[in-house]
Amino acid sequence: MGAWLRRTTPLHRPAARALALRLLMIAAVAALFALLIYRIGYHRILRELGSIGWGLAAVAALELAISAICAVGWWFTFPRQTRGGCLTRLFFVRLAGSALNQTIPGASIGGEPVKVLLLRGRFPATLTAASIMCTMLAESLARCLFIMLGLLLALRSVKLGPLPFDSLAAGFALTAAAVAAFMVLQIRGFGAPAARMFDRLRHLGGWVVRIEHALRMVDLHLRELYRSRLPDFAASVALSLVALGVGVVQVWLLIGWLGVGRDWPTALAIETLSVLINFVFFFVPGSLGVQEGGKMLIFAALGLPVPAGLTLGIAFRLASLATVAAGLVALPFLKGPQAEPSPDAARRPEVAQAERSMA
Repeated sequence: MGAWLRRTTPLHRPAARALALRLLMIAAVAALFALLIYRIGYHRILRELGSIGWGLAAVAALELAISAICAVGWWFTFPRQTRGGCLTRLFFVRLAGSALNQTIPGASIGGEPVKVLLLRGRFPATLTAASIMCTMLAESLARCLFIMLGLLLALRSVKLGPLPFDSLAAGFALTAAAVAAFMVLQIRGFGAPAARMFDRLRHLGGWVVRIEHALRMVDLHLRELYRSRLPDFAASVALSLVALGVGVVQVWLLIGWLGVGRDWPTALAIETLSVLINFVFFFVPGSLGVQEGGKMLIFAALGLPVPAGLTLGIAFRLASLATVAAGLVALPFLKGPQAEPSPDAARRPEVAQAERSMA
């Protein structure tokens, strides 16, 4: 038994270290957040949150609207003949997956496998995985476009003070390069690079062959989208841009309630810089501390009251927690028994034929 433990325990050490590192990061950011509240004064923050009042419900409702718009964008990544009657379920599955993304220490991808499991009775797992990859790419491209266009529009009428623009620009360039690499990999396919690795692992058993076959199926679905349904992918990107635009409306409402004054260029600048900071620090679980601290930096750069920036970040956090709660409540209802998908009925005819030929 002791020998067996010595052989197996090291396999789990990297995952345990990664988990410990994430938990340490969360603890450090939480401590910093508590210090900021202490320095500013929680009485002032509570007073400013009280000035928002029931407006928080409107912000939370807009957060749900953003989730609905993104769900429609996800819906477009599925083949046309499979979409009937699935939009409502996609909305709740996306809500549940996003809730898990923000509550488990897996950065922003912990809930994606759960989405595949929750849709296994409606779509083949390879099709759902391909659609999730397409949606992630569409949302990332939309963020890049929003940041570039937002800065161009906002900087014409808003003066910005000191911000670590060099660091943000470098981080944006690196993250955008990673998005470009992800796009190239999707277009070229995962099967060919993986096949070379799997050739050396075939002696390990049939699971290697199954994984390789699944990757080829994912490539097939991706190829079908990018070659035959580019307008659908463009619609997904456009809807992600619309969702980001709703974020500008949220900021516009909140800065008015906080007494900063409602001004569209200012709201656009705040939201654009917030998206930029979240884009660069995507690896922080749940954007904990990034959202609140980022808003303070942005308000300082715009010459606005810094405490109002922290309150704005907290208001967004509370609205986000409301959607997380809705997703977690919906999760048990999405786990019910489901019929297995019909391989031929759940795919477009050409996809089904190609899958049968590859099986």
